[in-house]
Amino acid sequence: MRPNLHCIEGGVGKHLQFTSLFEELVNKYNQRLVISSGYPELFKFCPQVADSRLRVDEVFFDTYQIFFEKYDEIFFHDPYKSSFLKGNNHVVEEWANQYKIKVNDLRPAFNVNTRREKILLPHIQGLNNFILLQFTGGQGIEGSTYDRSNLGRNYRHGQELINLLQEKFPQYLFIIFGHNNEREEFIGETKINDQGGSPLFKTREDFMILAKHCSFFIAIDSALHHIGSNRHFDKKGIILWGTTSPDRFGYKENINLRSEYPYCVEIPPQQIMDKIDEVQNSK
Repeated sequence: MRPNLHCIEGGVGKHLQFTSLFEELVNKYNQRLVISSGYPELFKFCPQVADSRLRVDEVFFDTYQIFFEKYDEIFFHDPYKSSFLKGNNHVVEEWANQYKIKVNDLRPAFNVNTRREKILLPHIQGLNNFILLQFTGGQGIEGSTYDRSNLGRNYRHGQELINLLQEKFPQYLFIIFGHNNEREEFIGETKINDQGGSPLFKTREDFMILAKHCSFFIAIDSALHHIGSNRHFDKKGIILWGTTSPDRFGYKENINLRSEYPYCVEIPPQQIMDKIDEVQNSK
């Protein structure tokens, strides 16, 4: 029997949300998954995945026939390419509906690179308590300028929040997630270098490992939100919402703070701090 091919589009967060379907897809089709994606590295260490490969192209042509002939069914299921955005379903539930499966836990379910984790673990253990933060995102690594707008998802009061966190947690470290071209530099953030002076945590996959060992995380609705919400980590975060809705894109296990302003994440830093004890007590 030839394998099926699952084609995924969109950003990192959406890709990670797809992992919540893995177990049910394997059970339904009685085979491990083959995934075509712009981020194949995200799935390389998931036991349900036989292969994840770089997406052929943004546009598919008839010359790809030889490639597609190697697979049985080709799935281009995508909630965004349906009437999903007109409704009220959670994005994972909509995805599951398209596959005609049911998912009980909406949180991502990915696995980290254990070989890389073994290398990083002595350094991570030396950090003791640390908090992961993401205030900006969505630009990717192609652009060269920092975009503050990001469709109303970026948080503009990151520095003030870090100041308050430092007062409450003087022994903690604060590690910021994001590509250099899509975020500001903050006073008080922790930068960790290797013996050669280069950043120790270099990739998104390294931050997937960091999220497994953090005290908790605070993030906008972007990659760190979904990384930290991995059901295997059992972490709790504070998620800052602006344009998007926690009911449709988030997880009930987190503390979801929604801005009263419809197109920006305008949430007072003190309001976030008021929820810190709730995060701490959930551990």
